[in-house]
Amino acid sequence: MKVFRLTNCAAALMGAQTGTVAHAVTSEMVTVGNPGNAADATTGYGAVNYQYDIGKYAVTIGNYTAFLNSVAASDPFGLYNTNMSTVAGSLGGITRSGAMGSYTYGTIAGRENHPVNHVSFWDAVRFANWLHNGMGSGDTETGAYTLTPDGITANTITRNAGWRWAVTSESEWYKAAYYQPASQGGDVDSYWLYSTSSNSEPTTAQANFGNSAGGVVPVTSFTANVNGTFNMGGNVWEWTETITGGNRMVRGSSYGEEAYQLSSVERFNWGSSHSHASGGFRVVRPSAQTSGIASWKAVKPQ
Repeated sequence: MKVFRLTNCAAALMGAQTGTVAHAVTSEMVTVGNPGNAADATTGYGAVNYQYDIGKYAVTIGNYTAFLNSVAASDPFGLYNTNMSTVAGSLGGITRSGAMGSYTYGTIAGRENHPVNHVSFWDAVRFANWLHNGMGSGDTETGAYTLTPDGITANTITRNAGWRWAVTSESEWYKAAYYQPASQGGDVDSYWLYSTSSNSEPTTAQANFGNSAGGVVPVTSFTANVNGTFNMGGNVWEWTETITGGNRMVRGSSYGEEAYQLSSVERFNWGSSHSHASGGFRVVRPSAQTSGIASWKAVKPQ
C-alpha cells in the first residue's frame, strides 16, 4: 500500500466564518493493486483491470470548503447547498458569507474532518474536474467529465479517456471495500461480505450505523480495512459514477441504517441531482499518473 500526501499551494483559503483560518488538511490516497482481478461471483462487481489510487477517506467538509472557495464566488452551478450550514447534531458544517460574486466559505468548528454531505452526483463530478484541472480556479465543466446541459438532463455523462481524477466507479469502490485475494489472507472467494474485512456483521465499535440521532463521525474514525480505506461501511452513502436504471449507484450505507445494509450485496441508486444528509463521495485516480496533485489544502478552524 502506498500513501500519497501532497498539499495544494493554490489560493488563499481563509474561512469566512469568524475564528476560522487556513491550515493544511491533507487527504490521502491509497493504492489498490492486483489489476485484472475477477469480479465477485456473488454480485458481479469488483473487477478492475488497472491499478488505481482511491481516497483513504471520503471527501471531507474541509476539502469541499477549499473547492468552494476556489470556484464558487458566484456559484452558478449550485455547488453550495444551504443545508450544509446545519448546526444541529453533527451534520453539515460549511457556512457561506458575502454576496454573489464574492461569496466566501468557512467550516463550522470541529467538523472539517467530517465527510461532506448534501452533495449531488454533479457536485462530486465538478469536484473531480477541479482536481483533474489542477485545482485553483480550474474549470469544473470539462476534464475527467464533459458536462453539458443535455448530458446532465439525460444523465448520460461518463468518464473521459485520459482522466486524472474521477468519482469512483462502482467496481473501483467495491474492490477497495471488499477485495482481498485468498492467497493473501482473504476469504476463499477473495471477497469479504463487509468492508471491515470480515464476513460477520460489524458492530458499532467498527462502523457508524444505527445512529440516526448522532449523525456522521470524522472520516478517521474506526480502523482501516485491509486495503487501507476507512469507513466504506456506514457514515455516508458514497456516490459512484455507475449508471443503473437512469440513476447513479451509491454504496456503503450510512449512519442511520442497519448493520446488514453495510454488506456487499446491498446497493442503491439515487437520481443524480439528489442530495441528502446521508450522502457523500470518494475520489480515485490512476496509479500510473505521474503528474497532478494527490491531495489538497482545506479550511480548518482553529
